[in-house]
Amino acid sequence: MRQLFRAISAVLSLVAIALVSALITMRLAIHGTEVRVPALSGLTMAQAVHQLHAAGLQIGIDGHFYSSVKPAGTILTQSPAPGTLVRKSWRVRVTESLGPQKIAVPNVDGMDEGIATITIRRTGLQVGDTFGIPYPYAPQNTVIAQTPMANALGVQGPRISLLTAQPAAPAENASIMPDLTGESFTDAALAVVHAGFKLAPLQTTSVEAPVASGGVSSAVAPASSAVSNAAASPASATTSAGSPTRSGTVIAQSPVPGERILAGATIHLTVQP
Repeated sequence: MRQLFRAISAVLSLVAIALVSALITMRLAIHGTEVRVPALSGLTMAQAVHQLHAAGLQIGIDGHFYSSVKPAGTILTQSPAPGTLVRKSWRVRVTESLGPQKIAVPNVDGMDEGIATITIRRTGLQVGDTFGIPYPYAPQNTVIAQTPMANALGVQGPRISLLTAQPAAPAENASIMPDLTGESFTDAALAVVHAGFKLAPLQTTSVEAPVASGGVSSAVAPASSAVSNAAASPASATTSAGSPTRSGTVIAQSPVPGERILAGATIHLTVQP
């Protein structure tokens, strides 16, 4: 039994030693491929590239900006910061100085977008982001604002962003269908017509046939006969729910109340004969 215990202990010791060795080897391998990012601020682009390549790193340019401190062609900022440990082949992002601003920002407000683009590029600047908004007071694609503004001083970079006029989206002429049930046919019809909708041929419930669930009947009668029936039968009728409904009263409609409908839509009304 002791021999078995000793054998198991020996095996466990060997496994622990192997795990520790693997962890140490992995740590050495990881840290062996790490390098510190050099300081690049103020260096020329060629000098920065040389230092990064010597350290096994790559370079990426994030933009060009005006600077009254750093000469043109030198590094303004970098990321990661100097001294940061990174893996080899890591790409260090930098920005390059254009030196002090020497080019006046042109005024392109009121120009067509295409002409404004040509004007900006002719001055040695770049076109930045271009956005369009609905604006009915200027022709389509006309520049209505720019950033930086014309003749601005101390701007950050050579890009000019534009805001252009675009046609407004056509407004949807829609309404909410009112509840006409319980109204007299005359009042409901006037409300439909005055609201700018169309009235479908009148539908009435049949005297013999029971009213369907929800009060809507499939029987259809000409408008003239329905009106005459309504005039000739002033007596009250009883719906399937047991409540009396006067003759000529709207008992169902399509579209249903609360539904969104467009102008000029056709309204179907069902009345009690």
